[in-house]
Amino acid sequence: MGMAASQARLLSITARLSNNEMEQQSVAHSKQRLADNSEQANNEYLDALNKTKFQVLTGYNGSQATYADLTYAAITGNSTVACGKQYIVKSKKGQILVSETVAEAFEKYNGDYNRFLSRMGYTQTNIDLSDKKAAEAAIHEAWDRYLVSVGKGIYDVNGNTSENVANYEGQHILGFGFTSFHDGPFDGYATYNTTTGTNATNSSAPKVSLMQDAKGYYNERVVVETAQDKDGNYIVGYKTPGLNGKDVFNRLDNVTYDKETSTFTYKNEQGEEIKSTLLYVDASDNSIDTEKKNYFVKNEATGFYYSAGHQAYALHSHDHALNFEGANQAQRELYDYALSLTASYYDSLSTQELKYDAQTVAYYKNIFNEMRTCGYTTLKESFSQKLATTTAGDGMSSENKIFNDSNWMVNQLKAGNLTLSYFSVAEKAFISTTMDDDESIVEREDSSAIKIAEQVYKKHMDRIERQDKQFDLELTKLESEHNALQTEYDSVKKVISQNVEKSFNTFNA
Repeated sequence: MGMAASQARLLSITARLSNNEMEQQSVAHSKQRLADNSEQANNEYLDALNKTKFQVLTGYNGSQATYADLTYAAITGNSTVACGKQYIVKSKKGQILVSETVAEAFEKYNGDYNRFLSRMGYTQTNIDLSDKKAAEAAIHEAWDRYLVSVGKGIYDVNGNTSENVANYEGQHILGFGFTSFHDGPFDGYATYNTTTGTNATNSSAPKVSLMQDAKGYYNERVVVETAQDKDGNYIVGYKTPGLNGKDVFNRLDNVTYDKETSTFTYKNEQGEEIKSTLLYVDASDNSIDTEKKNYFVKNEATGFYYSAGHQAYALHSHDHALNFEGANQAQRELYDYALSLTASYYDSLSTQELKYDAQTVAYYKNIFNEMRTCGYTTLKESFSQKLATTTAGDGMSSENKIFNDSNWMVNQLKAGNLTLSYFSVAEKAFISTTMDDDESIVEREDSSAIKIAEQVYKKHMDRIERQDKQFDLELTKLESEHNALQTEYDSVKKVISQNVEKSFNTFNA
């Protein structure tokens, strides 16, 4: 090989060796970057394994507790009440945060709980309106409880209470048939009625407080009597004024009589067996009691009512609007409940179908009372900027999206923009609590985030492993090429060295 050719070949090999070494360095650096990426992926995966989220107890599946992510909808929803707690969320100002629907219902009905409740699709009415007698009795009892709570005596004409009225009969204050719930001077209000009788011939005689039922007015009940049939068996019954003097009376098959002890026996509405030597009956519905009660009889010619003693009376009825006259929350609730029953009774033909559910009614009552006591706010009012930047492309309103956003809720609580309270049955009030202190709120492993991290980590590591194998193959190829070039380089260099030595010897000779 000529000297010049050998020199050119050596330079070429040197250049290729240099390029080969640079390529090996580049691949080595790429492998190092893969190692760094692998470490980063591993750290991200470890972070995900340590990731937690706040959840609230929503119930039990057998003995297994069930939880939901801590969102506004989950924590304030009716589902948590089933676990014994009802939560509300308040703003920094102490106002309860409610949905637009709840706020609109409160505003529209000006704080009327029954109408507010109806807007939510529910009613306080828990009586069977198809059973007229039972419904009226329940309404009577509800109003009695309210009126007694505000110091109103039942059939208290002269301002006295039942405790100091002689011969107090204890009858219901609400007079059916004397209700102007829809019209008249008490438009829009239920009324109760009191009736008094004045002596028709002596106007200065004391007034008589009267009761009234479907049969008429009375101040005593009809006495229960006994008689023998043609076989000598004792039968029990009673006579209304129209049967006086006649050998007939109304038979009571549910009352027995013991001739030896002269004792009547019957069962009251509670199923208790009652024994008494004297019994009285309401002729309108055959209800039996130990209290005497006689009906007044109206003379159509004179228009007067006559007592059992044949005293003539002129009757005067008085309607009283059942306005709220209480001073505390307990009295208000008694009033609202009685008004709900009364409204449902008179509106029983209404086409509006409202549901009764004790838990849901209590749930809304607590919210309503807190709105009335502490005020309220909405997302639109307090978080308008957040609402404006939330899209509704998934079919949910912006409000629903935020109310179902766990990150938003937890961040707001951590930042102190919102606070949590739960309803204490013992204290009948909402008590402040926190995510860390509340026993129904737990910080749990975020399994969904871990699953996602596992998928990302596996995919990432698979890609790194494939690239690493490719780099190894490339390094092997470059190493083989480098060895071949190095061998050729050494060979050419040796030839050049021999040529130089040979030429030197020739010129010296």
